[in-house]
Amino acid sequence: MAGNDQLYDALRRADAAGDTASATRLSDYIRSQPSATPDAAPTQEAKGQGGGVAENLGMGLLRGAKDVVDTGAQFLASGFDKIAGTKEGERVKGLNDAGKAEFDKGYGDSTAASIGRVGGQVAATLPVGGAMGAVVKGFGAGAALPRVAALGDAITTGGMSASGGGLAIRTLGGAISGGAQAGLVNPDDAGTGAAIGAAVPLAARALGQVGKAIGGVVRPFYGAGQDKIVGGALREFATDPDAARAALAGAGEVIPGSAPTVAMASGDSGLAGLSRTVQANNPAFAGELAARQTAQNQARTAALEDVAGNPGKLSLAKQARDDLTGSMRENVLDRAGEVPVGDLLGRIDGMLANPNNAGQLSQQALGQFRSRIGSFMAEDGTVNARALYAIRKDINDVLEGKLQGEAGNLRYAGGQLRQVRGALDDAIDTSSRRASVPASRELGPLSQRVGPETGGITGDAAQPTWLQYLRTYATQSKPINQMEKLSEVLQKIQTGTVDAQGNAVLSAATLNNLLKNQGEDLARQLAPEQLSLLRRLQADLNASQLASNAGRAVGSNTVQNLASGNLLQSVMGRGLSGVPAVQGLAGRALNVVYGGANAQIQERLSQALLDPQRAAALMQPKGPLSRSLAAVPLSLAARAAPVALTSPNR
Repeated sequence: MAGNDQLYDALRRADAAGDTASATRLSDYIRSQPSATPDAAPTQEAKGQGGGVAENLGMGLLRGAKDVVDTGAQFLASGFDKIAGTKEGERVKGLNDAGKAEFDKGYGDSTAASIGRVGGQVAATLPVGGAMGAVVKGFGAGAALPRVAALGDAITTGGMSASGGGLAIRTLGGAISGGAQAGLVNPDDAGTGAAIGAAVPLAARALGQVGKAIGGVVRPFYGAGQDKIVGGALREFATDPDAARAALAGAGEVIPGSAPTVAMASGDSGLAGLSRTVQANNPAFAGELAARQTAQNQARTAALEDVAGNPGKLSLAKQARDDLTGSMRENVLDRAGEVPVGDLLGRIDGMLANPNNAGQLSQQALGQFRSRIGSFMAEDGTVNARALYAIRKDINDVLEGKLQGEAGNLRYAGGQLRQVRGALDDAIDTSSRRASVPASRELGPLSQRVGPETGGITGDAAQPTWLQYLRTYATQSKPINQMEKLSEVLQKIQTGTVDAQGNAVLSAATLNNLLKNQGEDLARQLAPEQLSLLRRLQADLNASQLASNAGRAVGSNTVQNLASGNLLQSVMGRGLSGVPAVQGLAGRALNVVYGGANAQIQERLSQALLDPQRAAALMQPKGPLSRSLAAVPLSLAARAAPVALTSPNR
């Protein structure tokens, strides 16, 4: 009998010559022979047994990939046979079987080669599910058939996921993918591969439930597990978990020193209700929250006091203003001297005659101050500048609401009184520009003498006019007026309630109304940064108010038994675990074991409710990237299982 090498040579010659019948008979004969004969040439066997692990592994990978290619070629040839009536499929099958037998003879006893061969089969068949799934998914999307599209996703992932589909679709997808992949290695194993592919999603689901239950049992007993429970509770009770987490992540102090709580920073009514429940059931948290609220009130008050004027600060500011402007005013009034008031009285008479000023208060205000000016007029038609200045101060008192009774009512003729004040200022200013200096000043240098054309003082000794004095006084008075206005705001928004340190608590409602009703006036009177402070103070107070009142408080049992609730939800699911009877009976029994863990979790929850950044970190859900990274190896394992478990080389 010829040796195996001679038989293989004969098979190759028959195949090359197109002698299908001879090739088939030789292939059947070779397969019927033992794997080794006495006269067989040991070349391939020697390679298999004597080659290194890496070489055998590599050869196995190549053979495994060729197994899939050979099966594909066999399918194509068999299909051609049905069309052309040939026996090409039998010839290809014979060649495939001969190649497999030759490999088994040379590497059959090599573990590395067997592992490599399975790996090659798996690698070569992995794209099959993706290709089939893409076709099915594309058809489903194009035909608006969401379940078909979900099946395509299930085929692609080996049944590990099905967008919009349930476990049944995942099982079907796993079966299709598994059967196709296993069948490409060995058509006889297609049914077994389909069964394994269908079982993988079911097994994964069961293992996932077991994992959840185990996690629910052990999670309350270690720090990271407790943090996960706290994060889950924060997300569960938040009205909008994602929006709340985003707000918490970017939270900071709106007012320096006023550190916000989670309820304040998130603006979430659900978290506000949770915070109040913890406050009612956890004395330690209640104490920390009270201290935080006291610190917030002190910071807000200090921020406003820092820009507002207290009596000491205002006194110093006014003294500095008066020191700068007092001598200027006196100098101008001295130079103005006796002021001609003919034009002034004429302007007031014109206002009295104006039909628009015919109202009683307008006539009363204009007439009263005209009479005052006239009563001080000398025979030459002048009034001393200091008298006019005194009358001007009375007009200011009326306009600023400092007078009461009938005199106070004159402020309702404010437009007319401002015109009278402007006319007074023009008269004093004109006189101050025309005034002469004492004769002794005529003896000075020419540069300090009275200029005949301008009536003023020229050179380095030039004197300010009345309008220049008024502008300087207004500039120096502006920060004082702002401090007085902010001091007035502070007094208005302080309530009769005091915090733990005895400081008056500020009212959000009062500040809201003040900014709503006086916003335009405040914008004119205050500097932009001062108005910004009031707006930020308003935001901080409103956030605190929301934390104290918004949302519905959570049941105390829910907060006190987070560890037990976590276990019940892991085992029974969210629906059944939320039944009050289940919570009551199981909670009391489990509290024997989880009592200490519940206390630790409550402490972690308390700390998280005081720390927005920590709460944001705990509320961070598993992102799409981390889910996809976990899904990739699971999908690969699911798609590899049908081939790996059906391969005869495993």
